[in-house]
Amino acid sequence: MAIAGYMLGARIIEKHFTLNRAMKGTDHAFSLEPAGMTKMIRDLRRLKLALGDGKKIMFSSEKVPITKMGKSLVAKRNLPQGHIISDDDIAMKSPGGGLPPHEWDNLLGMQLTQPMFEDEAFDLAKLAERKSA
Repeated sequence: MAIAGYMLGARIIEKHFTLNRAMKGTDHAFSLEPAGMTKMIRDLRRLKLALGDGKKIMFSSEKVPITKMGKSLVAKRNLPQGHIISDDDIAMKSPGGGLPPHEWDNLLGMQLTQPMFEDEAFDLAKLAERKSA
């Protein structure tokens, strides 16, 4: 419970302490012995480090796996020059490195300035804004 309380913002923790949980009395059975108290304090101190500062930093060792396992938006089939992109024209496939999936809606309604082949990654250089009629 101390860890959950700390996660929710508590900074003062009350915990019963005993030298031997087998001693007579009502509190000893649920109190922490010295080793248990040491571990609880260790865990609370580690928790601050484990929570971090909320900033994601990509390590160089992560770049290759993230690209390999990531997803890019690709043409679902061959598309001719001048084609207006719709949901039916887009697929998500590995590897990453191209337009990310969160750009899906931004592709809709754009017009191809060059033909695209099936599984080719979308590139903004091949797209133009749709001209209103």
